[in-house]
Amino acid sequence: MPAMPAFAHPACRALLTLATALCLTWAGAANAASYYVAPNGSDAASGTAVENPMQTIQKAVQRAAPGDTIYLRAGTYRESVEVNKGGSADRPVIISAYKAEVPVIKGSDVVTGWEPPQGSIWKKTGWGVNSQQVFADFDQASPVKPLQQIGVPSRFYKEFEYPKPVGRGLTDMQPGSFYYDPAASTLYVWLFDGSDPNSHQIEVSTRKSLLRITAPHVHLKGLTFRHSNVSAFAQQGAAVELGAYSLMESCDVQYTDFAGVILGYKQPGAQVIDSNISNNGNSGLNGPASYGFRVSGVTMNGNNYRNFNPLWHGGGLKATTQAHGIVERSEVAYNNGSGIWFDYANGGEPIVIRNNFVHDNGPVDSAIFFEVSKNGHIYNNVIANNARRGIYISGSNDTQVYNNTVYGTQTYAGIELGGVPRAGATLTNNYVYNNIISHGSSRYDLIIAPNGAAVSGNESNFNNIYRPNEPVRLSSGANHTDLKAWQGATRWDASSISADPRFIAPAGPGQRVDLGVQPGSPVLGAGKATAPQTGDSAPTTTASIGALTNAPLPQLRPHKRPQQRRAQ
Repeated sequence: MPAMPAFAHPACRALLTLATALCLTWAGAANAASYYVAPNGSDAASGTAVENPMQTIQKAVQRAAPGDTIYLRAGTYRESVEVNKGGSADRPVIISAYKAEVPVIKGSDVVTGWEPPQGSIWKKTGWGVNSQQVFADFDQASPVKPLQQIGVPSRFYKEFEYPKPVGRGLTDMQPGSFYYDPAASTLYVWLFDGSDPNSHQIEVSTRKSLLRITAPHVHLKGLTFRHSNVSAFAQQGAAVELGAYSLMESCDVQYTDFAGVILGYKQPGAQVIDSNISNNGNSGLNGPASYGFRVSGVTMNGNNYRNFNPLWHGGGLKATTQAHGIVERSEVAYNNGSGIWFDYANGGEPIVIRNNFVHDNGPVDSAIFFEVSKNGHIYNNVIANNARRGIYISGSNDTQVYNNTVYGTQTYAGIELGGVPRAGATLTNNYVYNNIISHGSSRYDLIIAPNGAAVSGNESNFNNIYRPNEPVRLSSGANHTDLKAWQGATRWDASSISADPRFIAPAGPGQRVDLGVQPGSPVLGAGKATAPQTGDSAPTTTASIGALTNAPLPQLRPHKRPQQRRAQ
């Protein structure tokens, strides 16, 4: 029998296949192109050299293929970009800042030619856009809030949802405001000092969105986004909409008129990491039926400055309609509404909320709001000085709330399991353990709905519930101010304690707070041992009570909301 040719041997065929794949990968990497864009470039240019850039991002996006990188030079880009060609997991399309430069994509235009005033009110005639934002002398380093909008914001206005209108028309204008008269196609502004807007840079929102991704595997890096006008075109939306398996990294999205970022509408695998999504008109991040997303190391502060109804929509992050994913390592603070909110996220896939610093949110509803949702894992969060609730498990099931530190809740409850009766909702098989609930001034420290037709299987134990200088406040149908009485009446919290956690630096309003605990704290070793979840920063099991009680914790200065300079 003749010998088998070497290349026909199965092992050789496998090696040849691997070598071919590697060659194709290397060839693909070698063939990947770089494109350059600059505000002073030209779309007639090739854009393939940094010295010969294109002018618009959209033109570069049209040319890019999988594996290509589009570099944006510093400056302002006033355009709405549609990315409808993507890449693959190993060859994404990348849109990145060039080196350490700061490209800024804006949904506003500079408006000039203001006509002489009626008193201190100046006008721009022939204006055909129902603009939702007007800025005077906006500066990236020291931004100003938009001028106050007068009248009904848009044709999508609904009394329960949208901001209550300030005034109705021209006669209701005040210093620091603007009004759009659609019948006359005229935009009016009154600056704070009554000065001539022609002597200032006036930026007016005009574009529905800034960047919308409808293709998979697109990577955004180091980009800045400002201003949008989505509320004039749709009831909801965002300045940046990610697609399937998109990655937003080290980006900055602020001062847009509704949401900053959508985590892919009905799309899987979007990620936002190490970014700042703050000071947006309604919310920072939205996840409408977004699946398997990851939000990590993101700052979500000061959202809902336009005062949309926070019981409808508004705050740091809201994910809905069977959405699921991970929210971790993020600061969520000073939002006008809830910090992290999952609503009807009841598809059953795990939802993980961990290692976040959630503070000074409110006045409604909760720092972490888990509403008609399922299979939540809420742990190792530091939750401090929130107005109404720390953690609210509302009409939800199969959720574990553990190793959180809930400090200084102000009005209603540190942790609540409730939200029923509610049509189609149940409150079952939720477990609250290893949490510190302390230093609150709220009506309750812990409230759990009593068992009933829609309520069963809920447990609470191994917690530390403490108020300095006053009794604890517990409720399950009946109210209790003594832990032992609560244990006897409910059979819950049999192994819980009520002791001073001995925080490193608890303090009053405006002073430094460090919610790590001192050596010898009664919470150390007093909890239930839990195995670490995949991706946890703590490598070993812990039997302590509270969030990361053996690790450094964030520090905060409560009740000190960031100040913005006033437009002139």
